[in-house]
Amino acid sequence: MKNIILSAVMILLLTACKKNEEASTVKTETDAVSESANKDSAEQLYSCPMHPEVTGKKGEKCPKCEMDLTEPVDQ
Repeated sequence: MKNIILSAVMILLLTACKKNEEASTVKTETDAVSESANKDSAEQLYSCPMHPEVTGKKGEKCPKCEMDLTEPVDQ
């Protein structure tokens, strides 16, 4: 029984660590808003069609799925 509980705890910890790594490498909408406030307002941001929380310049790649950022973001 202890082995089952220990295994479940280990799986949860590994999953949490993996999600933390992904979250630190992807821009969030909050980051994009604060960046856009610091940059020229005429600069257009684009998002990934599959992951709208990922934003950047047109033509950049989404770090999650490698698709081009093509969807305009309303500022």
